[in-house]
Amino acid sequence: MSTYKNGERTKKQLIECVYAELLANPVSSLKIRDVAKKSGCAPSSIYQHFSSLDELIAVASIKFMDEYTFAYSKMLSESKDLIDSYLQGWELFCKFAFGRPDIFYHLFWDLNTFDLEEAMVKYYAVFPLKPPKVYSIQYYLTFLIGDVVERDFVLMRTMASQNLVTLEDARYVSVVTTSIARSLLADCRDAGEQEKQEAAARCMELVRYTLDMALERHRLKNRSHGTK
Repeated sequence: MSTYKNGERTKKQLIECVYAELLANPVSSLKIRDVAKKSGCAPSSIYQHFSSLDELIAVASIKFMDEYTFAYSKMLSESKDLIDSYLQGWELFCKFAFGRPDIFYHLFWDLNTFDLEEAMVKYYAVFPLKPPKVYSIQYYLTFLIGDVVERDFVLMRTMASQNLVTLEDARYVSVVTTSIARSLLADCRDAGEQEKQEAAARCMELVRYTLDMALERHRLKNRSHGTK
C-alpha cells in the first residue's frame, strides 16, 4: 500500500511540476532532464509513470482546460438558444485557447483522440473531477466524443435536426470553423499578447460569418420552397 501511495504521490508531483513549468514556458521548451531535476525525481521515475515526456506534458496540460471545460459545460446547461450556445461556446474557446495557443493546439491537434482521452483519464485519476451533477453529462459528451470536428458537430447536427441548417451545411460549418481555429492557433503559438488577441477576434469573426452563411442559405432555401 505504501508503495502505491508513494507512486501516486510521485505522479502528482510530476504533473504539478510540469504544469508549473508550462505556466512560464512554451511546450517546446520542456526537456526530460529539466523536469526530473525540478521535480526531484530521477528520469527513470518519470518513465515508470508515463510512457514519454510528451504523455506527461499532455496530462499536465489538461489542467489548462479545467476552467474552460467547466465554463463550457455550465453554459450548455443554462443556455436556451442553440445558435447562441454554439457561438458562446466558440467565444469561450477563443478566450482560453488563444490565451495559451501552444497548449490548446497541442491538446486538440497534436494529439489523436485516443491520446487526449487517455491524458484526461490519467489526469482526473490524480485530480478527480467534481463538478455539480448538472454539468457532468455535458462535460463528458462535449470533450470525450470523437475528434475536434466531431465535438463541434454535436451542436451543428442538432441545428440541422431543428431545421436551422441542412445536415450538409452543418458538417461544412464544423469542418471550416475548426480548420480556422487550427490555423490561427498554429500561427500564434509563439506570438505576443497583442497578436494573440487579434487572432482570437479574427477567429470569432470568421466563425460567426461561416455560421451566418449556413443559416441564411437555409432561410433562403425555405423561402423558395414556400416554408416559414
